[in-house]
Amino acid sequence: MSLPASTLPPSVDLGQLDRLCTSIRGKLQFMDYLVRAAVADVERFEGESDPGTRIFLRQLIEMHASNLAVECENMRLVGELCGALESLVNADHGHSPNGFGSEDAA
Repeated sequence: MSLPASTLPPSVDLGQLDRLCTSIRGKLQFMDYLVRAAVADVERFEGESDPGTRIFLRQLIEMHASNLAVECENMRLVGELCGALESLVNADHGHSPNGFGSEDAA
């Protein structure tokens, strides 16, 4: 499924794709950090007997979960990348659908 034409840039260049990919990688790395931190805090929470520390750990876990939910909502960049890639592939630059030039062999 492609994105509406209004969300796609008129012409996509490789520099723009590189910036988009870098941004996506950064977001994914941050999400990986949040998942690892949440899992570690859950393990600490399960082994903790002090009620005050358990309350603190619960708040940390809730914070990680909230941040993950926000980051998931903000992953529209993946859709933008897919749309940009699709527009590059579907752009008519004098090439036939098989990827070779449309020049007739005579």
